[in-house]
Amino acid sequence: MIKKLFVFFICLLNVSIGYGMTDLPVQSAEELFEATKIVCSGISDEIAKVSKISKVNTAVTAVGTVAAGGALAAGIAKSYEEQEIDRLVEQICNAGGCTSEGVEAMSNEDFFNNVITPMAQIAELQRRLDKSKKLGNWRTGLMAGTIGTNLASAIISGVNRSQSELIQHIQACNEMVESVNYASLQLKAAGVSPMENKIVKDLDNVKTWCNKIDIKDIEKIEKRMTGVMGTSIAGGVIGVVGTVASAEANSNEYMNMENRLSLTESETNKKNSLNTTANVMAGANVATGLVETGLNISLITLTKRLMQQAELCEEILK
Repeated sequence: MIKKLFVFFICLLNVSIGYGMTDLPVQSAEELFEATKIVCSGISDEIAKVSKISKVNTAVTAVGTVAAGGALAAGIAKSYEEQEIDRLVEQICNAGGCTSEGVEAMSNEDFFNNVITPMAQIAELQRRLDKSKKLGNWRTGLMAGTIGTNLASAIISGVNRSQSELIQHIQACNEMVESVNYASLQLKAAGVSPMENKIVKDLDNVKTWCNKIDIKDIEKIEKRMTGVMGTSIAGGVIGVVGTVASAEANSNEYMNMENRLSLTESETNKKNSLNTTANVMAGANVATGLVETGLNISLITLTKRLMQQAELCEEILK
């Protein structure tokens, strides 16, 4: 009888111990699941902020790119006008009408043939000078506009370049997922099945959906933000150089008729060089704008994917 009672108590003790050991992993797993909810929540919102910044930056960059394209178009049109103005000036000056000495040395017949007749081109010269000056003003204004958009883009990218907090958040979530994986193994070792307790399936879902974001992807965001900032700074410098060159090329020194008729060859070459520089800078600003836009679009694409991954994780943690 004593033997039978001893065996009975031993069996009862084993059942009690077994029940307690099973219950403990379940309770720990439930607590871990609740902790994972706290740690892994909000990542999608943080990534959404980065995406929003990239969209704003894309819009800002687009304005600058359009402005630079307009400056380039105005500059090309101005270059054509300048070629025609130089041709008219050359015709008038070759006729002897550019200096008082040349006019005084002429006979009446030569004066009529070489000065009065070419002077009819003066009206055409003035018309083209006016048009060239207007185009130059447009180019200068549009180039100045690119300075502002590039500065804004550089500030936006610079302020949001570091994603250290997001990296720490994702690292903490990934560490929780590792703990979840260990807890899941404990539950299965204890013989707990999904049919018995929902927590098993919950942990499996965490393992499946909450470790998809790689820290390297966040580092890519930082690198692309740095690229946008660097390109914006370069675009700003280009804008300054182009604006200065455009404004100087459009000054009265070159656009006033009397001054234009008396330009020396070196002064004409300088004027042409300034116009070329302004046009080249406008073209370079278009190029930097396209690079910025490309980087921002790639950021939007990357953050969209990461946001979807984070949302899937947060959904199963609800």
